[in-house]
Amino acid sequence: MNSDDDSEYIEETVDLIPSVQILRGKCTTILDQCKAWNDKRPIEGLHRYTNSLTAELHFIDKLLENPSKIKKEHVLSTNMSYLEAVFEALSNVGERRNEVMRLMSAPTQINNQWMSRAAMIRKHSVKVDIVAENGLVWIKVIARNAKAFRHELMGLEWDDSSSSDEDEDDNNSDDTDDDNCKKSPLASSGEFDSLPIFKKAREYLRTAQAHHVHFHTPIVVFAFMRIKPEEDVFVQRIMDRLTEIGIVVYMQNPENTLQSSYLPLLKNVGDLEHITTPSINMDVSSALAIISELSHHVCLPKEVSALPLQVQAEREALVPALPKILPYIMGKKLFIIQSAYDRFKDIVDVVGGPNETARFKYLFREHLGLDLEFDRELWTILPSLSVDIMPDASSEAFVKLLDPPAQKSKLNNGRKIRTRFSDFHAKIFGSGDHYKMTTLTAIQWMETALKEAGIQGLSLVFHEPRSLAEKKMQPRSLSK
Repeated sequence: MNSDDDSEYIEETVDLIPSVQILRGKCTTILDQCKAWNDKRPIEGLHRYTNSLTAELHFIDKLLENPSKIKKEHVLSTNMSYLEAVFEALSNVGERRNEVMRLMSAPTQINNQWMSRAAMIRKHSVKVDIVAENGLVWIKVIARNAKAFRHELMGLEWDDSSSSDEDEDDNNSDDTDDDNCKKSPLASSGEFDSLPIFKKAREYLRTAQAHHVHFHTPIVVFAFMRIKPEEDVFVQRIMDRLTEIGIVVYMQNPENTLQSSYLPLLKNVGDLEHITTPSINMDVSSALAIISELSHHVCLPKEVSALPLQVQAEREALVPALPKILPYIMGKKLFIIQSAYDRFKDIVDVVGGPNETARFKYLFREHLGLDLEFDRELWTILPSLSVDIMPDASSEAFVKLLDPPAQKSKLNNGRKIRTRFSDFHAKIFGSGDHYKMTTLTAIQWMETALKEAGIQGLSLVFHEPRSLAEKKMQPRSLSK
């Protein structure tokens, strides 16, 4: 290398150092903001995103340790364009940013065969960059600008890796590119609908249908963070077609936020913090919590006999059960299947105290043919409630879980699904699935178990358990 080449190389390296320093600043700023978000309201899977940022930061720091070795390719090969676009999207979805970089198992075509979640993901899945609004919104972030996106589409190449390509400056797009776009056979032929982006979009929509949230299909959003509306004729045609097939398209627009692109579509859902169906299927554990004297009148652990009840009394003092349950049952129709009612009644008959029995009778007054008035003192913070009984009707998906799985996949607790998931569970949770109702339960392990067992689209609401305790509690008038 002669002296002229040396000087050019040094000059180029010096010019690149500020660019690398800017990238480092972006990394640290994003990491700090992610920590602040997570401290305020934990985001599931955020570590997947921050790990990528940390890896970029380590790479950048190594470059800055040896600035003489920095090349233009180092700056261009960084994944920061995609990571920054995801950050911008996260900044524009409000407080309900629930999960980052989640793999969603696509619906399987295999019938009558049990398949675990892990096996389903290995078989086929789609990556959702951001899950928002308590699962009702899936956002895929695309970091490419209009020029790069158009060229890729015209080359019939589009897949998940497109998100990580660098963001080029599109201000220098020339007339030749526009002419090529207009002359492209894809712009006018039937091949347009066969573009890979439309196939990918349909996969997302089909997968979203399988992963319903309380029987609401999640909204799929493609967020084009570097493309402006009407910026490119061909690209705009792509966007219009995506909208036609059911994708919500967000494009860079200072007048609208990402959240505003989908929020109007959620207006019929109701309370986004307490999503349920209009009718609620109650598990026995929830019915017990609703009538338990422990839920209505907290006591000290020493004022109740039996260790499990003492633990519940301690928890009730810290986290009262009824205020957690109330938002999910207010204004809803409550149901319980026949098998659950029979077991619930047996429990009340054996261990229920006077107040607990009175609450049971009031809940089922229509079924029992009783004319009872609402006793506000008895029910403390709960309104007048009534529960109807419906026939057992487990769905096929839940019945399959009773068959020994062909695979040796295990649940989070280390046991096969058959070990803990009984015929009674299949009736209760399967009936909720059959009737398309949210199931209210205190069985804490159920959601993870069902997800790991390959059940797609769950409609469960959880709360802490409260057992019937009145007979083992000291009378309130005597307790100190």
